[in-house]
Amino acid sequence: MIQELKSVFPNRHQVARSLADQGKKVMGWMCTYVPEEIIYAAGAHPIRIVGTEGTTAAADAHLYSNVCSYARASLEEGFQGSYDFLSGYIAVNTCDNIRRLYEVWSRYLNTPFTHILKLPHRADDEAVEYFAGELSDFRERVGTYIGKTISDDSLRQAIQVYNRSRALLRELYELRKADSPPITGAEVMDVFLAGLILPKDEYNLKLEALLNSLKGHKAVNGDRIRILVVGSELDNSEYIRTIEELGGIVVCDDLCNGTRYFWDLVETSGDPIQALASRYMRRAPCARMRPNTDRMAHIRRLIQDYRIQGIVYEALKFCDLYGEDFPIFKENIKDLDVPSLLLTRDYSTPA
Repeated sequence: MIQELKSVFPNRHQVARSLADQGKKVMGWMCTYVPEEIIYAAGAHPIRIVGTEGTTAAADAHLYSNVCSYARASLEEGFQGSYDFLSGYIAVNTCDNIRRLYEVWSRYLNTPFTHILKLPHRADDEAVEYFAGELSDFRERVGTYIGKTISDDSLRQAIQVYNRSRALLRELYELRKADSPPITGAEVMDVFLAGLILPKDEYNLKLEALLNSLKGHKAVNGDRIRILVVGSELDNSEYIRTIEELGGIVVCDDLCNGTRYFWDLVETSGDPIQALASRYMRRAPCARMRPNTDRMAHIRRLIQDYRIQGIVYEALKFCDLYGEDFPIFKENIKDLDVPSLLLTRDYSTPA
């Protein structure tokens, strides 16, 4: 099952294109603050937009020189026609890099539907209420484009499907608390990335099968250092595999392609839009959110619960959010006496 799921992400365009060829509207999203449930409830299929390794000549001609390589690589994929099957493109004003990417994508590429969500920097009651209004507008726009009223019942059904996926991923991460985890960090990322592409119903069945096969199994990891990986967008399992080949075992992470994506469930009672707004605003936060107390408290819990012995903090070059966050991060965990290493990387460079 691990090998089957591992094959999905490298073939993501073929998988998504096959769904589009079957008449499914495929919508790409750029940030984990995009509520996929609304897209799913509309009958469309959400996938995460990412880039690939290699040069970014076309993107470089359209973006500022200090825009991060993740944004450049994603735009390059768009210019190369890799995402020409998309019916929609959804972004969030997470940072200046993604904002500039959205402007170029919506102007120069031929994706029929584009939308950008405005996300507050804080998560108090007023901010949640504001974001609920943003999600209501998004719901109406998606429904109008697809030609379908997105009912509260369809949203609740979508929430149940996505909550199930979150619960299964949480189970997978619980297994990694063991002295000898039954699955490596690189394998977990391979499994996780498949869920950004596959239909969630199908993915959940595969996750259930994987969990059943892992229970009771103990891997022989030897005397490895238990590592936490923190930082910028990371969708390359080879990065994790390199750490593990050098003698570490990655047992947890604070990544958008990781715990920040699934750690918190959506409330299933009451107004579904309010429930979505509350969950996405108050989920395990990224470095964008202020104040940083909730983020640091979450990371401290991960360090303690997973018995972390070392931290790799990876930051994309020109990623202002995580470049500026590291000194704050290091100051906030210094009393835990866990060594941390900052590694700046380029998205298009292999591990």
